[in-house]
Amino acid sequence: MMGNKKDRLQFYIDPEANRQLNIVSEKLGVSKAELVREGVNKVLKEKLPLENDPAYKLIGLIKEEINDNNIGKNHDRYLYGEKRPDNE
Repeated sequence: MMGNKKDRLQFYIDPEANRQLNIVSEKLGVSKAELVREGVNKVLKEKLPLENDPAYKLIGLIKEEINDNNIGKNHDRYLYGEKRPDNE
């Protein structure tokens, strides 16, 4: 565990996941909250540090200032330039 102080979170899970979490909680004799914390810590350990992700090296690779208020609409221009692939 990362420490004694904990922040409160509130979230929803689907009913089947909750049912399964109840079963595991009862079988292991630990709270559902402890199982959720364990799962979160496992995901964080697996996913962090971000520097280990190969895609992380792409951040900041292109140093170009884009003055476009509608990048979402015009994203093809930034991905492909003026020549776009055919829409199939």
